[in-house]
Amino acid sequence: MLLLGAGLATAPGVLHGQDAAVDVAGWTVGAEPVTIYGSVDGVAAGGFVHVVGVARGPSGMIAVADGQLLSISLFAADGNLVATMGRRGEGPGEFSSIATLVNDPEGSLFAFDDGHQRLSEWTFEGDFVRDTRLTRQGSDRPIAQVGRFGDGRWFAREFERVVAAQANSVAQDTVGFFALVDGVVGEVLARVPGGITTQIELGGRSMGRGVLLSPRSLGVAWGRCLLAGASDTPILRVVDSMGGEVGEVGLMVEVEPGREEHRSEWVAAMLAMVGDMAGPEQKTMLETLAEATPIAELVPFASGLLVDDLGYIWAQRYELPEGGAGTEWRVFTETGSSVGTVVLPERFNAVGVSADTILGVFTDELGRQDVRVYSLDRGGDTATRPMPAGCS
Repeated sequence: MLLLGAGLATAPGVLHGQDAAVDVAGWTVGAEPVTIYGSVDGVAAGGFVHVVGVARGPSGMIAVADGQLLSISLFAADGNLVATMGRRGEGPGEFSSIATLVNDPEGSLFAFDDGHQRLSEWTFEGDFVRDTRLTRQGSDRPIAQVGRFGDGRWFAREFERVVAAQANSVAQDTVGFFALVDGVVGEVLARVPGGITTQIELGGRSMGRGVLLSPRSLGVAWGRCLLAGASDTPILRVVDSMGGEVGEVGLMVEVEPGREEHRSEWVAAMLAMVGDMAGPEQKTMLETLAEATPIAELVPFASGLLVDDLGYIWAQRYELPEGGAGTEWRVFTETGSSVGTVVLPERFNAVGVSADTILGVFTDELGRQDVRVYSLDRGGDTATRPMPAGCS
């Protein structure tokens, strides 16, 4: 295993202090949710099919976007439904595919439709304000995600794509993050490695697919900066909202090499995901596919990143078969030093962490979803972490 040391490699003139002693072993996640959104009379009812975005609003409100229902639900702080807006369609305030939700300090809510390639603005009272269609010069590669920096500027990340590979070889994508101004996708902020694809022969047919344990691009706003990189390399670039280089953060995490035994682990994980629908024929098909597909050199260290309200960096532990929504999150300081692992309740995927709560999506055995809030007691570690110069 490769252990990468922690540290912030900074641009000239960027200074950074030493980490304070922090240990998440003293942190406690509540055993039961404080609030359930999408419940009926306080009882979990799986009110959602496919939650694709959750955003906090004023006075403790929550907005939840369902990518299957193509609607946004607004909830009061006590969990009661206030309003539902949006529907399938092409008109103003209608959706073809909701990718994410973004809020701002002024109380506005933005929903990004990656099908229509437009941003819809709403109020937390449920009123539609306007649509802004994204435009981009010099590329027909669509945008997959948008986000907002702490200084009010916006960024856009393009979709990952399958890069053509020669037979018995691999090719890796490069994914761009760009400035987004009034709907115009502008200057590149950062480019990072994306997925790795290959060309294989299976059943007399040639097909392109991702390699086993393929990495993906990662990116999250960190104050006025973007923290971006590939999921198999825990050295993350830090650029400001104008694209200026700030430095790198090396997360102290073990990176495991891809091994032959990962083939059988991938098959087992795929069969477990399919459940009772899996039969002998499907098992044989998956084993044949796994045997024919190359394995990435490194196992991804994370399937997702988030930065909490105190400035800690959270990396969701990668799980087979394709990353998954694991319940283990490794937590790091601004210099990349590890402060431990937080284990969340089963079937709960975190989407945001405040000073004292964890917001996320719960999925039951039947695939029904609701949004929950759990308490987070940090055991006195409530100080805001410092950021690199140019990011705070």
